[in-house]
Amino acid sequence: MTVRGAVEGPGAVLLQVKVWIVGSEPAIWRLLEIDPSLTLDRVHEVIQTAVGWRDSHLHSFTDTDPFVRLRAVNGIVREPRRWVPVDLLEDNEDDLPETDWTLGQVLTPESGPLFYEYDFGDGWIHRLELTGTLPMPPIAPRARLLDGARRAPLEDSGGIYGYHDLLDALADPGHEKHNDLQAWIAWTAGPWQEFDPEQLDINAVNKELALLFPAPTATEPHPGSESLTQELTNRMPPGLRREFRSYLHAAGLDGPATVEADVAEAMTAPYLWLTRRIGPEGLSLTAAGWLPPAVVREAMTELDWVKDWIGKANREDQTLPVLQLRESAQRLGLIRKIKGRLVLTSAAKRLLDDPAGLWLFLAKSTAHRHRHDSERDATLLLLLEVAAGKRTSWADYLEAVAFGLDALGWRNRTGTQLEPNTVHALLVDTQEVLLNLGIFDDRLGLETNTAKAPGQTFARAALHA
Repeated sequence: MTVRGAVEGPGAVLLQVKVWIVGSEPAIWRLLEIDPSLTLDRVHEVIQTAVGWRDSHLHSFTDTDPFVRLRAVNGIVREPRRWVPVDLLEDNEDDLPETDWTLGQVLTPESGPLFYEYDFGDGWIHRLELTGTLPMPPIAPRARLLDGARRAPLEDSGGIYGYHDLLDALADPGHEKHNDLQAWIAWTAGPWQEFDPEQLDINAVNKELALLFPAPTATEPHPGSESLTQELTNRMPPGLRREFRSYLHAAGLDGPATVEADVAEAMTAPYLWLTRRIGPEGLSLTAAGWLPPAVVREAMTELDWVKDWIGKANREDQTLPVLQLRESAQRLGLIRKIKGRLVLTSAAKRLLDDPAGLWLFLAKSTAHRHRHDSERDATLLLLLEVAAGKRTSWADYLEAVAFGLDALGWRNRTGTQLEPNTVHALLVDTQEVLLNLGIFDDRLGLETNTAKAPGQTFARAALHA
């Protein structure tokens, strides 16, 4: 199908378009350079990215101001034109497909402004005005943000007047709904971008706009060639990818993920002790399949866990730190149970005298060895939070991971969002590894668990694996 108004070959000009949200005070606006040959469905993507919406609601374009009543000219009232996504065409036979019309056709010096509505419930009306044109350079981005002010309103905040009321209540600690709205804002804004009504990162927006229009030479990644974080990013809803990518950058994932030998030895001490105690020849279990009592006592003493444990610490089934360490080492691929004996895997044998190698092995295993895809996604999101080093309690980690799992589409069987206890269950094994490595301090999850530099480095190594 030939697109109406499409420019043959490279466009002769770029359009300079000012977009602002009608009724916003102070104004929320963007100044863009846009290729006029872009169809309106792509212009929708540009507006979503430039303003900072999450593209989770319906939208349309119209050439008529929704707030102005049309007047008759020579007894005739001009019918407004409305462009919608293809799947909405059946709702109104007079609507036009946005995929068949270009911005250069509908926004001209003679046409007057164009209006874009996002979320038919909240009714966010954007006014698009053509402020000028300029010759298109031989190499130019299809869309670029030049200037602007203030972040997008929060989704589902009740339209522009509801958003203004929300900001007023947020600024007034004495407001009767202040605390409730703070909690709602924290959940709605999410863990990857702190809510600041004045925030606008033009460079970050332009990076996202560039990703909307990859160069013709760009090739699709081969299956399995994506990094863990790239794969997660690509599975995020388009409207959340910008926030997620910004958080990945803020977490320092492009930084180094190496470890000094002494730090590695200190962090991996529980796993080193266990693998060395088992040794190349293996270790016999009791008739009931437990570690011998002497070994349990030795573990609790050597690892300095006795002081935090009530009991004799001589029976593995009643000494959870040792039991959980053994089970963790099995899950991570360090040891196996064969005919009443614990034996080392070939990888563990190679790493008996290589703490740095064991550290890296544990990082890779933590990221990759899981029983279910939901556990894998939860673990990767938790590692991201550890790398960022911003959370202060286990509840904070659970809330952040729950937000990410929801964005990735994980739900309970009833279709509802995952509860904290469900998220905790997905993370039990990974939490145990982080406790054994000393990245987290509190097994009950009641105290501060802010990750320090060594833990952040471990998380980066795992996400790089």
